Amino acid sequence: MNRSNNLQNLGYCGVDCSVCADFTQGKCPSCRGTQWKNDDICHPVKCCREKGIAVCGQCIGFPCDMMTEFYEESDSHRESGERMRHISEENI
Repeated sequence: MNRSNNLQNLGYCGVDCSVCADFTQGKCPSCRGTQWKNDDICHPVKCCREKGIAVCGQCIGFPCDMMTEFYEESDSHRESGERMRHISEENI
């Protein structure tokens, strides 16, 4: 599988949708498939779209203060942060 396909399975923040039961059962379209309202858009989605990048780890300013806090909130968020750090370090 190529790298761009791998990134498409990730939320903009780095959460791996392919291991989420809600996503695999079709209950959640992922942040990429969600029809966001301008006043209700997720910060990483808005930021990545504005910058034209696929995920936070591709941002030159990664990790920003907001995402640093997010990546410390839970084990799954820490995993997402590690995934994004790898993407950032490898320039994927």
